[in-house]
Amino acid sequence: MQTMEKRDYLLRQIEALGRILSRLRSLIVGGDTVAADAEIRQEMRNAGLELSTANALDPATLRMLLGGAVMDSRRAFTVGSLLHLDALRARAEGDEAWAARSAAGARALLAAVRPQLDPERAALADELLAGLPK
Repeated sequence: MQTMEKRDYLLRQIEALGRILSRLRSLIVGGDTVAADAEIRQEMRNAGLELSTANALDPATLRMLLGGAVMDSRRAFTVGSLLHLDALRARAEGDEAWAARSAAGARALLAAVRPQLDPERAALADELLAGLPK
């Protein structure tokens, strides 16, 4: 794929993920956490992982599941982003333990994959990392 075509393709992927994340954030902020949960679970399945599994794994195991040191950067970024939103959703529902596990997984994945990301995704990863519940 030519450089310009590859960049256009990556930008379209970033925009598509951005739309999904924006919709999920709107659902959470709007209080529709049930719909947000269903969509997060579906998007996680689309990334090849069950949300309950991702939430239950410790961060090191989650990183290894997604390839360890040679992660599929798109998949790891997507899963990390979805875990970020899942942490926000769980916190909105008052489930602090679930929120903490999803936040830890998101933090681990986004921080580990950040050096492999193109500038646009790296900036989004920084924004997501800054917005994670502590």
